[in-house]
Amino acid sequence: MDALLNGSIAGATTVLITNPFDLAKTRLQAQGELVAEGHYKRAYSGVINTLIKTSQSEGILAVQKGLQAAIVFQIIMNGLRFGTYEIVKDIANEQFHLYNSHGYIKVLSNIGISAGVGCFSAFVSSPFNMIKTRLMLQTKDLPCGNRYHYSGLIDAISQIFKTEGLKGLYAGSSIMALRTGLGSAIQLPVFDFTKEHGKQWIKNQTELNMIASANATLWLCLLTCPVEVALTRYFNQQFDNHGNPTVYQGCFHAIKIIFKSEGFLGLYKGLGGLFFRSGPQSFISLLIVNQLNSLRNQKKQ
Repeated sequence: MDALLNGSIAGATTVLITNPFDLAKTRLQAQGELVAEGHYKRAYSGVINTLIKTSQSEGILAVQKGLQAAIVFQIIMNGLRFGTYEIVKDIANEQFHLYNSHGYIKVLSNIGISAGVGCFSAFVSSPFNMIKTRLMLQTKDLPCGNRYHYSGLIDAISQIFKTEGLKGLYAGSSIMALRTGLGSAIQLPVFDFTKEHGKQWIKNQTELNMIASANATLWLCLLTCPVEVALTRYFNQQFDNHGNPTVYQGCFHAIKIIFKSEGFLGLYKGLGGLFFRSGPQSFISLLIVNQLNSLRNQKKQ
C-alpha cells in the first residue's frame, strides 16, 4: 500500500512540471499526419516553438491543456505501476528465489514483472490518457486537431460514454498497454541495473539516482517513440457509430502506414518533447519514490 501511495504522489507531482512538454510532444507527433516530409506546412518546428506559439495563439494557460486528465492518469498509472512492481517482485522472490548470491534480481524476471505491471496499469488508466491527448489537440493551429470538442475531463467522459459506451473509453487500450509494458520493461530494470552496478563507483545516493534515471530515460525514449506516435494518432482519429477506428486499426498497422507515408523519421516525431517530458518525469518520479521508500524503511527500523 505504501508503494502504491508513493507512486501516486510521485505521478501527481511530476505532471505539474512535465505537462507542457507532453502537450508539445503530442502536437508535434500529430502534425503532418500521413503526409510526406516537405509536402505540408509545419505548424510547429520544435518543442520550444510549440510552447511559444501555443501561448501566443491560445493564452499562457493553454500549455497546461489536459492537465486534469493528466493528473488522474498519472495517479492511477504510477500508483499501480510502482506499487504492484514492488509487491509482485517481493512475492516472486519469495516463491521462486529470483535473487542470486550477489543480491541482483535476475534480468529476465525483472523485465517480465515490469512489463506485466506496466500493461496492467496502462489498461486501467488508458481512458484518461486518451482524453488528455484529445484535449491537448484541441487547437485551430494544427490541421489534424479539433477532431473532438470537450470542455474538460468530465465532459469528455460523458460524451464518449454516451456515443461509444465503455468500448469508446477503452479505445487504444491495447496500444497503451504495449507502450507502457515496453516502457516499464525498459525503465525500471535499467534503473535498477544502473543503480546496482553503479553504487561501487558512485557513493552519493542522489547522484546515483540521477544517473540511473537519465540512462533509463534515454533507452525508454529511443525504443518507445514509434509506439508513442502510433498511440497519439490512434487516440485522435475518428471512430464510426459502432466505435470502430476509421484510419488506424492497431499499433502495428499505424506504424506501417506512418512509415510508408512519412518515412522512418515520421515514427520519431516529437522525440524531443518525449525526452523533455520523460526525462524530468522519470527522474522526479523515481527520486520521489526512492526517497519515500527510504523514509518508510527508516520508520520501520
